[in-house]
Amino acid sequence: MKAAPGPLAALLDSGEDFVMADLWTLTLSGGSVVRWSGADVALSANGNVYALGPAIERGSVSEKRGLEVATLEVRISANAGDLINGVPLIPFITRHGLDGAVVRLDRGFGTDWASPLSGTILRFAGKVTAIGEISGSTAKLTVSSWAILLNVNMPPNLYQAGCLHAVYDAGCGLSAAAFAVSGAVSGASTALAFGSGLSVAAGDYAQGRVVFTSGANNGVARAIKSNTASAFTLIQPLPAVPVVGDGFTVYPGCDRTMGRCATRFNNLGRFKGTPFVPPPETSL
Repeated sequence: MKAAPGPLAALLDSGEDFVMADLWTLTLSGGSVVRWSGADVALSANGNVYALGPAIERGSVSEKRGLEVATLEVRISANAGDLINGVPLIPFITRHGLDGAVVRLDRGFGTDWASPLSGTILRFAGKVTAIGEISGSTAKLTVSSWAILLNVNMPPNLYQAGCLHAVYDAGCGLSAAAFAVSGAVSGASTALAFGSGLSVAAGDYAQGRVVFTSGANNGVARAIKSNTASAFTLIQPLPAVPVVGDGFTVYPGCDRTMGRCATRFNNLGRFKGTPFVPPPETSL
């Protein structure tokens, strides 16, 4: 059973008429947050404002015991005025802007549409795991519950040459902020590559990450494929082509080798690879 906050419980117990609506919170891969109201008006709840967004249809919410992954099918219908960072929503989705986004669905209850909601109840939370059919002004998404994180190979610890940690994760122990470098876009750009005024070591940011901090891609993160001293090439295209002056922050990547761990990050004490274990076909 889910507990309702005090004002909401009082409203439901009063026997009075009430209104209710879905409240959507989307956190993009770079940390930017978008909030949409499922009603015909913008709503306020829990100190947040849920803007009037696109029309969103969803499947029923199922709650399951055990480790089975629950999914929620979502169909978004957008018009020209539905934007994320100034980019029309459907093109933003087409260009992978919602890939890996964290989705939270709350159900809000209130006395009327003009007043702040009395309270909310969490209905579903997870991340976007699939982008389905995109046609015209509509897009279909699949959101999977957090149990999806358990769909990993077991056992988690293997004997392999490369480090088992991902750079900046809890096992690695490094702070991404300590290695962050901020800059601004300069020169001609495409959705897959952009120049900057930075001067960095070529290749140092391969397998790293860029997070845009302003412009049409604000809050969007992408993996870096390669870099020169001042330009970066991405693995996936951005939702919008960066323009001169757009801010970004880049983080160097790690190929999980012992050499990279020692020379670039000085973090050999946390290296969790076994490069000196001979392969099984080696005979002594």
